[in-house]
Amino acid sequence: MSQYAVGLCEILVDEFFGECCSEIASILLRHGRMNLSMLLKRTNLPAPKIRQALASLMQHHMVSFVTAIEQLREVTYYEAQWQEMYNLIRKGKDVYSVSLKLNQETASIAKYVSTQGRARVQDVYSAFGKSPDGTDEESRMLQQNITDLIYLKYLVVVQPRHLIPVGDQEMQLRIKFLEQRKSENVSEIKKNREVNDSVALEMARLQSSDMAENQGLIRKPKDSIPRPAKRKRRNATTSSMTGDLNEILDDENSILLPDPAAHVRVNRAKFSFLARNQRLVYWAERRIGKTTAIVYSHLLAILESKFVGSPSPATVLTITTMELTRNFPKDIDIESCFAKSSNVRKPPAKAALDQLDELEMEEQEEEDEDYEENIDDESNSKSKVLVQHLELLADTALKFITRVGNRGMGEWKIDFAYLTNMLRAVEFENILDEKLGDRATRLLRIIKDKGKIEEKQLANMALLRQKDLRTVLQSMAEMGALELQEVPRSSDRAPSKTFYLWFHRSERAYSIFLDQLYEVIAKMFHRLRDERAQRSQLIDKAERIDIKGKEEEYLQKFEQAELKRLRSYEEKLLLQASRLDELILIFRDE
Repeated sequence: MSQYAVGLCEILVDEFFGECCSEIASILLRHGRMNLSMLLKRTNLPAPKIRQALASLMQHHMVSFVTAIEQLREVTYYEAQWQEMYNLIRKGKDVYSVSLKLNQETASIAKYVSTQGRARVQDVYSAFGKSPDGTDEESRMLQQNITDLIYLKYLVVVQPRHLIPVGDQEMQLRIKFLEQRKSENVSEIKKNREVNDSVALEMARLQSSDMAENQGLIRKPKDSIPRPAKRKRRNATTSSMTGDLNEILDDENSILLPDPAAHVRVNRAKFSFLARNQRLVYWAERRIGKTTAIVYSHLLAILESKFVGSPSPATVLTITTMELTRNFPKDIDIESCFAKSSNVRKPPAKAALDQLDELEMEEQEEEDEDYEENIDDESNSKSKVLVQHLELLADTALKFITRVGNRGMGEWKIDFAYLTNMLRAVEFENILDEKLGDRATRLLRIIKDKGKIEEKQLANMALLRQKDLRTVLQSMAEMGALELQEVPRSSDRAPSKTFYLWFHRSERAYSIFLDQLYEVIAKMFHRLRDERAQRSQLIDKAERIDIKGKEEEYLQKFEQAELKRLRSYEEKLLLQASRLDELILIFRDE
C-alpha cells in the first residue's frame, strides 16, 4: 500500500477512535505485523492502553491476529487491515443505502451494527429495548427487519477465521494438505500444484459458505411465531427484492428467524456492489438517456435479488425480456421517449368518432371474454418497448449488456468483470478529459488501440503536429497515463538512432491515480483538522450541554456567523471527499 493511503488511514482512525488507536494503527501500518512486546518498544503507551486499543480495532476488524508457537510458547502477532480502516469514510453512505433499499428502521439497525463494528443479535434487540421472544408488534417488526438484513446479506455472520489474516489462513490450509499428501510418491512440483489448487478451492468454499442463504438464521415452528403486520415498501422493485417473512419460508410448518447468539457485521462488499451498479446507471443515462437508464436500473435490481450477497467479478448472470416485463413497474412511461412514424394516414374526424363509438360498444359487450387476451397484448407491447431499450444498452460502445439468445423475447447477459474494467476505463478517460482536454483522451484511445507507437506515427494518426503533440504526451506521462520505452537501433544507444515508443499500462495508471486520490482526501482532512483547531474554543463552547441546540440564544452574532461558516466549510470538504471516494470504489480492487 502507498504512503498516502497509510496517512489517510491514520487520519480516519484518529477521527473516529482517538490518538491512542491511531498511534497503534500507524505503527502496524508502517512496520507490519508485531506482537505486544514489539509494540511496547515502538510506543510510549503502557501495556493496558495498547491492549484496549487493539481490542477496539479488532472489534471493527481493522486489526487481525494470529497465534504462533515460538520457543515452546504461544506468541500472538497483530496485523493492520488498511481496507477496513479506509472503509470508515463510507459508514454514512452504507446506512443511507440501506434506508433507500429497505426502510428507515432497517437503516437504524445497520447504523448500530456499523457503529459497534460487530454485534451479537441479542445485543441488537437490547439496544432497541426489545427481546427476541417479544410478542408485541414492535418486537415482531424489529425481528423482521433484522431477518431482512441478514437474509439479503447487508449483514453477515462473523466467523472466528475472519479475525485471522487471509495469508495465514492459506498457510494453515497448505500445511494441512501437505501433511495429507506426505506419503504420496509424486514429484514436488506436481504435489505443490495440487496443494495450491486444493487451497484455492477450500478458500472459495469458505467464502461461499459465508454467503449461504440461511447463514445467521434459525428455523422455528411457524405456529409459535405471531404473524407480523405487513409494512410498506418503498417501491415495487424493492418489494420484489425483499418481501415479507412468508417469502423466506422453506416449508409450510417452519420459518427462518435471526439467531440471537450470532455475531453480525456490515457486509462492505454488498455496498460496493450496489455503488458500482449506481455508477453504471449514471453512465447509461449519460450515454443513452434517462428512460433507458431507468430500465437498466430495474434490470440490475432484479439481478441483485437473484444474488443473496454480492457477485464475484467472474460472475455472469442472464435475464430474459419477459422476466424484466413481469417485474417492471406499470406506472413508468417507457414508450414516449421513442419517436413514432408520422406517415400513418389519419381517418376523417367524423369517421373517427363513429369508429370510436363502435369500438366502445364492442369492448363493453366482450370485456369478460377478452380480458386475458388484452392483458397479454399489453404485456407483449410493453416487452417490445423494453427490447428496444435493451438493444440500445447492448449496441452502445460501452456494451452495458450482451444478447446471448432468443429465449423469452431475448436473453441478455451481464458480465460484471467486463463492466468493472469498462467502468474504470471510462472514468479514467473522463478524468483525463477534465484535466488535459479532449485531445489527451483521443491520443490515449489511439495508443490503447495500437499498443506501442512512435511519436511521428501517432501525430499522423491523430492529425496533429508533433510539436503540439509533445506537450500533451509529456503531461500524460507526468500524470501516469503513459510510459515511454526506448528501443535502440545501435549498440552505442545514441538518441538519434533510438526509437521512442509510447504505451499505456492500465494497472500502473490506475494505481498512480489511486495514490493521488488518497493524497487529496488526506489533505482535505488535514485542512479540516486545522480549521477546527483554529476555532477550538468556539467549538467547545457550542458543544456544551447547556448551549447545544440553543446557539441563537447564548452565542453572540459574530460567533454564530463563524460557526455557520465552519459548518459550511466542513460540509463542502466532506462532500468533495465523498465524491472522490466514489472513484476510489471503482478503481480499487476489493
